[in-house]
This record gives sequence, structure tokens and C-alpha cells, in this order.
Amino acid sequence: MAKFLRIPVSSIHIGERQRPIDEEHALALAASMDDSALINPITVRSTPNQNGGKTPFTLVAGGHRHWGANHLGWAEIDAMMVAADATEAVLIEIAENIFRNDLTALNRALFVAKYRETWEELHGDIVRGRPKKGNDYPIFSAPGRELSKRVQKRLGIGHETYKLINRIAVHLHPDLRQALRGTEIEDDQSKLLKLAKLDVELQVKVAAMMREGADFKAVMARINPKPTPPAVDPQAVLYERLSSLWSDADHATRRRFLDEVVGADDWSLLGSAA
Repeated sequence: MAKFLRIPVSSIHIGERQRPIDEEHALALAASMDDSALINPITVRSTPNQNGGKTPFTLVAGGHRHWGANHLGWAEIDAMMVAADATEAVLIEIAENIFRNDLTALNRALFVAKYRETWEELHGDIVRGRPKKGNDYPIFSAPGRELSKRVQKRLGIGHETYKLINRIAVHLHPDLRQALRGTEIEDDQSKLLKLAKLDVELQVKVAAMMREGADFKAVMARINPKPTPPAVDPQAVLYERLSSLWSDADHATRRRFLDEVVGADDWSLLGSAA
């Protein structure tokens, strides 16, 4: 059960956050808070012994709003206190972030992965079943289906889209995730899916190339080079073209051609060729 409070900003312990603060976004939010006050309270949980009792509340959700309050010099902030342990608090924080519209495709996938990991801590491992023939999507046990439906409902997406997001989360190598930060690929789901299909060794190589400044097109060309076409004899090509043209020509055209090339006086050498 949640309880509405107004608490000192200094009484809030931040702890490890799943989403780092984006200062540009936080500054814009602070400006809005300064103009219109705080529309949505932050979420905290009770931790009376934290820091020797100096920070009896631990932030669950609202990191950017808390940063904005500090930036504005607010002494107090509105908060909803929820009854949650550390694991449940992670789920709440991730849930709030997953369902925000300002997440990139990569961050949304990673939040879904973390949500799943934390969900399994509470509800047991999600068991993958055998997919139907011709379909490489996983089939989940009851807890997995419950998680899938929960995320789909909150995100407003279909089952296929959820599975694609999950594929990025599960298969994209951590090195590559970091290398993609700040690039246009971070918010391009189709490119993320292509990279997630690569084996681990290739993903590590791609990460190294991305850190060196290579763009997506150049990277894909280097790891999937087009085969060099076999050498072609230009004279053989000409011969084929001439043979085709000769076959299509009628008797009069052939005779005219031979008159031009061979000369009328040398017809006897060609016999029945014309």
C-alpha cells in the first residue's frame, strides 16, 4: 500500500540506479518543475537505518525529478512511499522506465532484460520451451507468459514486438551495447536485431570497430564482404554476344555483314557459312 508524504530532499538515499541521469533531460525537467511544480511525486521506500538513520528513505523511482529538486535547491519534495524490499524496488524502478517514451530502442531492450532477471528472482526461472518448426521464438512457461503479457500491456505493444525487444536484450553482447551508446544505431531496432543475430566473436569485433568510429554500413561490409566475382574474359563475352546476334540475323543481314567484313571477292572461302 502506498502512502503520500512530503519529505526532506536530504533524507533520501539514492543508491545504485538502473538508469543513469541524463543531465540535459534533467535540466529540462528542472525548468518545468520550477515553472509548474512537481506534477508526479517521486517513489521511495522506507529504509530507517540507511546511513545511520540520516537517510530513512531510499529512492525507488524518479531519479531525474530528484536531481531537479536538488538543482533547484528545494528543501522538500512530494513522494509516494511504497512497501517494497530491495528486489521489488528494482522492479518498480525498471517498470517506470520501461514504459517511458524517451527511452532508446537499446535502453528499452536492456530494461526489459533487467526486469526479466529481477522477475525471475521473485517468481523462479523462466523456462524456454521448444519452438514450433520454422519459428525461432522461445515458448515460455507460465511465469514467462505472465511477464510477457505484463510488459506488452504496459508498453502497448504486440507479442511479436515484445519478442523482438527480448531478442535484442538477450543476445546483444555487453561490449557491443556499450559501443553503441550515443550512436544512431542505439535507437534503430532493425539494426540492433541484425547485430544481435551475429555470433559472440563477431559482435566483439563489431564493438571494436564501432569504438574506432566505423559506421554501421562499413562495419557490416567488413564482416560480411561481398564475394569477389570470378575473372571474366572480355573476348569470351564479345564472342557470346556476336554468336547471339548472328543467330538472330536473317540471311540478308548475314550476307551484308560478310560483304562488309570479308569482302565480296572472298565469299568463296566461306563456303556455306552465310
